[in-house]
Amino acid sequence: MSVDDSTRREINKIVERILRDSSLEPPIDINEILAFLKLHRDFYSLDEPGLLKKFAHRIQIGTNKAINVIRDKVKLAALWLPEETRILVDESQPKPKQLWASFHDTVHTVLPWHRDFFLGDTAQTLEPEYQDSLEEEANYGASALMFGGERFSTAAADTVPCWDSICELQRLHKKSYTTTFRRYIEHSHKVPLAGLISVPWWKRSADPNQPRLKHFIVSRQFLLGFPNISAPTLLAMVRGNTRPTKFGSAGEFTFSLTNIRGESVEFIGEAFTNQHELMTLFVPSALRRSIH
Repeated sequence: MSVDDSTRREINKIVERILRDSSLEPPIDINEILAFLKLHRDFYSLDEPGLLKKFAHRIQIGTNKAINVIRDKVKLAALWLPEETRILVDESQPKPKQLWASFHDTVHTVLPWHRDFFLGDTAQTLEPEYQDSLEEEANYGASALMFGGERFSTAAADTVPCWDSICELQRLHKKSYTTTFRRYIEHSHKVPLAGLISVPWWKRSADPNQPRLKHFIVSRQFLLGFPNISAPTLLAMVRGNTRPTKFGSAGEFTFSLTNIRGESVEFIGEAFTNQHELMTLFVPSALRRSIH
């Protein structure tokens, strides 16, 4: 599921208005955003006695959805309490995930059509597909807000598509490597770009049942031009062309993909690890050469 173009435009307008009215520039500080929007942020622990009763009493989303929240409590990273202009964030999450969850739930508060979902049960809001679409929209808006909207895209479009550029943007925006990597693929050059986020093949997984592949991110141009390329195909190439390392570059390699017109296009694969994840950027070789 993805956010449709009309909704993207509306979310972008709201994000740009917040950034303009608040006069905030990258790096965007979540505390300054919360202060501007007059929102409060608290942290909670799932081990807190009576937490679920407190949620059931305070969450203004109707009985049925309150039950669903309690049932899915292990997956709950953050929660918006509309009547209290407050968001609650799971303190057990790593700091980067706390930050992401904070931006995510902040976006829920500024999208007008999300408020109905949090304030009452209707036939539409109880549909799982509708709930999933709201989460996708909040994710899209969180990325836009935390990276300064069009400011990121403008700066990223002027860079050579490689990990050095992504690291430079990461230092500028002071966000995680993972979120910067994803934003770069989807909001930089309007060309076929793709990325894999996986568990490093040289590391033993804490959960043997967890798949090595975590995310497959593509630009719109990649999706249109290479619709038949699968993540497992790319992951196999990553496994065969990268080297174990603790942090930083994990290798670079070239290979060819066949586009929708049957043409062979050479790509560069460039891998980087932040110790926890292996992130591989796929860029058309011709684009890299033309910008260099």
